[in-house]
Amino acid sequence: MDIDNLKADSALQAEIAFDEGIRSTPYKDSRGNWTGGIGHNLEAHGIAWSDIAAWLKTGIPDQTITEWFAEDVEAAITCCEQVFDGFGALPDEAQRVLANMAFDLMYGLWRWPRLRSHVAQSDWKGAAESILQSRFATEAPNRCRRLADRLAGIL
Repeated sequence: MDIDNLKADSALQAEIAFDEGIRSTPYKDSRGNWTGGIGHNLEAHGIAWSDIAAWLKTGIPDQTITEWFAEDVEAAITCCEQVFDGFGALPDEAQRVLANMAFDLMYGLWRWPRLRSHVAQSDWKGAAESILQSRFATEAPNRCRRLADRLAGIL
């Protein structure tokens, strides 16, 4: 899929929103980071504590969540272009799966050499296995199972 189309892909956006959840009130994620919107790490983006404290009372405006999400999807896709050689030429389903993973893991995907090798060889079953054998799979088992099943199904 063309990268610009992937950035605007409603299927990708819907699956990420499903996996991340949508929260208008800031919360601490599983790693202890203040997060809000659709998996947007507030601390990593330099959001001031005063803003977080205010949003704990009032909620994060919908427009802000929408803007963050668009930026975060774009950042995940940019990450994939850098981590996976030829990302734009991969099958659409592989692009969506990898972008979904990058939304959560970002450049942590550099620490997945087996996954990167399997993707480079278009070995989708091997790529699926590397997801299932990861620490990420212990943290998000349902998400990883769905993503792995989708990769394994690519012909």
